[in-house]
Amino acid sequence: MNRKPITILLSALCLSACMTSMVSCAPAPRDGGKAKEYTVTWKNDDGEILEVDTNVKEGSIPSYDGATPIKNGTAQYTYVFAGWSPEVGKVTKDITYTATFTSDVNKYTVVWKNQDGTVLETDNLVPYGTMPVYNGTTPKKDATEEITYVFSGWTPAVDTVTGNTTYTAKFTAECAVEPIAGVVPVFSDDNKTVQYGFYPQTHVSDQTLIAELDNSTQSDGNGKYLFDGDYYVKQTATVCNGESYTFADGADIEDGKEYWFKCEPITWRVLSGNDGEYYLLSDKLLDAHAFYDDCTDRTIDGQTVYANNYEQSSIRSWLNNEFYNLAFSRNDNNVAETTVSNGASSGAENNKYACDDTTDKVYLPSYLDYLNADYGFATDGNDKSVTRECVTTDYARARGAWCNTAYNGSYWTRTPSGNFYYCALNVNSGGYLSEYAVDGNSHSVRPCISLIL
Repeated sequence: MNRKPITILLSALCLSACMTSMVSCAPAPRDGGKAKEYTVTWKNDDGEILEVDTNVKEGSIPSYDGATPIKNGTAQYTYVFAGWSPEVGKVTKDITYTATFTSDVNKYTVVWKNQDGTVLETDNLVPYGTMPVYNGTTPKKDATEEITYVFSGWTPAVDTVTGNTTYTAKFTAECAVEPIAGVVPVFSDDNKTVQYGFYPQTHVSDQTLIAELDNSTQSDGNGKYLFDGDYYVKQTATVCNGESYTFADGADIEDGKEYWFKCEPITWRVLSGNDGEYYLLSDKLLDAHAFYDDCTDRTIDGQTVYANNYEQSSIRSWLNNEFYNLAFSRNDNNVAETTVSNGASSGAENNKYACDDTTDKVYLPSYLDYLNADYGFATDGNDKSVTRECVTTDYARARGAWCNTAYNGSYWTRTPSGNFYYCALNVNSGGYLSEYAVDGNSHSVRPCISLIL
């Protein structure tokens, strides 16, 4: 019997089975046949994560779906979103894209004004960092019978552009004939004092002059009356606590009686000075005024403001309005607007009652000013000190200022007490430093200014 065909058939079947077995036993792909997936992170240029896309398939192009990235501008630049770094392409791995920006130099407006507020020139679209230039006619200020004015530059000093800016013309005052003390700054021979501005100080006792003044109607609108080339002010006396006070001429001061006072040049002590700018302190106590009207706190713009807050004090407002208008009505060109420190450098370090810095033309010295040996004061505030003793004027006493037998009064600093919200630091008649309730209207005022030449 021939078995060969059967053998061949069995061999073929075995070969087929073996091949089938080989195919079914081949290892499967590690990912099960699926495409790989990655994480794509989108960040702003400051590192802030804007969006995270997970399970992004290999080979696909990712898409950012969030809000357009923003970069805050500076005074110098405005930033505009420009795309991503690196450039967005097919995903082959976990990747982070970071926003990129282009920058445009900001442009500002520069306004040039005359001292009376008249706009002389407006320069628009002035690039940041460039030096502005005034191209108009030279500013002018009308002369008076006493003074001529010469343009002397701009305030603030012209500088490279960093924002919208207004420059105001300033002038040097020159007496038409010769320097008149008070009208323009006149320094003493030793440069330790300067006379500038006018304020009522001395009691008028001449009965003939009083009769003339009582008939006077020439008021300048600031309460001053002009007679025979001089100015005078009438004041109804308010004597402190009904005590017995006298004027320097020996006349008694009667509460409720009207008196005339001559406006005389204010004498200022030169505390420091260089490059045409001087820090001046009045040589006398010129007036009487409370630091604030009462000892209670109040709320301003949702914030608690304590009674000894200098920024919101009634004395600061009075100094820069009533006092300023009376003292410098004949010429205020040499009074500089000053940034006044009300923090650590004023003696209010770690003082919760300290206020923000202020910008003033007339202001009170600080507690530390009266401890400054360079200004001529003793460095110990707890002892009596003749260097800080100061005399009240006739006018101040008629306005209710307290004084001792030597006419020395107590006067305010701008520094708040660190212990009591209703107290401010002051200088007593003996020249030592202490604190007093802010509503003390018998306290005197010893102002200071920054003088520019």
